[in-house]
Amino acid sequence: MSLVIQIIIMFFFAIFAVFFTVQFYNILFRGYAPFISSKKEIIKKIISKLELKENGVIYELGCGNAGFLRAARKKFPSAELVGFEYSFLPYVIAQIQNSLSKSKISIRKKNIFKVDLSQADVLYCYLNVLTMKKLEEKIKTEGKSGLKIISYQFPLPDMKIEEILADEKGKVYFYSL
Repeated sequence: MSLVIQIIIMFFFAIFAVFFTVQFYNILFRGYAPFISSKKEIIKKIISKLELKENGVIYELGCGNAGFLRAARKKFPSAELVGFEYSFLPYVIAQIQNSLSKSKISIRKKNIFKVDLSQADVLYCYLNVLTMKKLEEKIKTEGKSGLKIISYQFPLPDMKIEEILADEKGKVYFYSL
């Protein structure tokens, strides 16, 4: 193997190692949700059930590569779609995918606890138990009346669930303010 190929392989291995080290640290010590994408089949089911007024606003909190927003764009072309991702690598991946597809989805590198939720009509999230517990009070405080909240796998602990979509791949919880 040539020296150039070995250097390229080592470079990608180093990036991979740094990414997983940072992910591990953020999950273990900071309580962040891991970078795991929502299943495409689940997203399709959610989108098929979702209703949104014209020019509505959908936020994906912890958007990763913004798969939910890209699927929502097809059904709601006039909606404002905004993804928030704090981790650097998922943010960069989302930006690259967004650029390649020439999508009008807005991806912002921002901590979800510093996002103003008052403009959103729909919130989608696939986070973790600890994050959902922290997020619940923020949603109750900042969310506007009629806000729809959709959470994959992890419920908001004290909010009344309106509907559960369940199959062998997991559960989706639907709420309204």
